[in-house]
Amino acid sequence: MTTFKEIFLSPDFWKFVIPLTGAVIAWFVNEWRKRVADQYQRKEASYKELIRSLRGFYESSSDLRLRNKFLEELNIAWLYCPDEVIRKAYVFLNTVHTDCIHEDEQKERAMSEFMLAVRKDLLSRKLLKSSSLTAEEFKHLQAQ
Repeated sequence: MTTFKEIFLSPDFWKFVIPLTGAVIAWFVNEWRKRVADQYQRKEASYKELIRSLRGFYESSSDLRLRNKFLEELNIAWLYCPDEVIRKAYVFLNTVHTDCIHEDEQKERAMSEFMLAVRKDLLSRKLLKSSSLTAEEFKHLQAQ
């Protein structure tokens, strides 16, 4: 009867184990890449909708439908967007809120910082692994 040592040292064993190990590693890498690509596509689609709905906040437009669409997309963004994007979106919303009077420059600056955070997130292509957001930071808002 052969011993484990003889089995592990045999060339036939290694002819089987090395390709199997390589195949398992390749499968894991492929699955990880698919996950990254899927998340990127979800982010990109949601960011496109957020950007399209920003038009509802322009001074020449008071489209409540677009504003509500932006708020809905922002709520969905909590699922997979980094903290910075969500916080910058809320800063932007605070500057365009009807109860507060902000200079147009402040509004433009807040929107630009939000857009920059979106761009950085898309260019990074990183998976969201953790968050420091708290439940108190989530706001269920409605357009006015």
